[in-house]
Amino acid sequence: MRGARGIGSFGVVAVLAEQRSVPAAVGFTPTDALLAVMVLIWGLNYIVLKAVLREVNPIALNAGRFTIAAAVLAVVARASGARLPERRDWRRLVAMGLVGNTIYQFLFIEGVAHTRASNAALIMAAVPVQTAVLSHLRGVDRLRGRDALGLLLSTAGIVTIVLGSSAGVRFGGGASAVGDLLVFCATTCWSVYIIGCKPLADRYGAVATTAWTMIVGAAALAALSLPAVVAQPWRAVSALALTGLVVSALGALVVGYLIWFRGVARLGPARTAMYSNFTPVVASLSAWPLLGEAPTLWQAAGAAGIFGGIWLTRT
Repeated sequence: MRGARGIGSFGVVAVLAEQRSVPAAVGFTPTDALLAVMVLIWGLNYIVLKAVLREVNPIALNAGRFTIAAAVLAVVARASGARLPERRDWRRLVAMGLVGNTIYQFLFIEGVAHTRASNAALIMAAVPVQTAVLSHLRGVDRLRGRDALGLLLSTAGIVTIVLGSSAGVRFGGGASAVGDLLVFCATTCWSVYIIGCKPLADRYGAVATTAWTMIVGAAALAALSLPAVVAQPWRAVSALALTGLVVSALGALVVGYLIWFRGVARLGPARTAMYSNFTPVVASLSAWPLLGEAPTLWQAAGAAGIFGGIWLTRT
């Protein structure tokens, strides 16, 4: 993949709000550091969602999260001086908003509700492979030999975790196959969203692209979720669960999305997508003290493959 300079400032607000797209940097950059924070947020988000889903309907939960996230992102976009997309880009913006937010989030939250948190995180690790292939086919990124090797090594790490886990963290192992399938379908939507939004992120910046597609997706999601929201007994929901809903909205959907698109603009879709392979590691380690799922030697071996794959693609 193409190499160039990194980000000059490490201020979080400046990094997220900066609008220009530049060629992908070689080596560890401030954008890589932000992506590491994103991985931590997204890994812990699986644990938060499983806790909230004990009290809130999946569809109502997503409607609440996205309403909050869309409102916050609209404020962030306005504060950063983001301009409205040109008319020629509205068709793509609406399509990506529906694919990457409405459809993806419906599949994702229903999948998480019907399978283990660790299962969902592991299945989502298919994103880098799908994104790399789509990105290469569309000419967005060119894969070097070591990039392809990194993808294979990272994928092998995921397979090792799935097949070797003695804690039942495998497809169909103590979880619903329907939930696993829904999460897998969500990965395809997310990969299409990543590639499809690249031209928008290049033209309008990460903040504006994230905000406008989120608003479109949230509006459609809210309309479809209205019956579930009305039927949800909100007064019976604990303060802790409501806090989890807000934390998931602000962390995973606002901060996480902004960092993600920052990575796409700076490092390219395939390299940015590789960072999602860290998410199952964080989710598994979080599930150890919080859900009682102790890591195994197989999981450690798989994690080594994941980290090795990241190293190959980032050097």
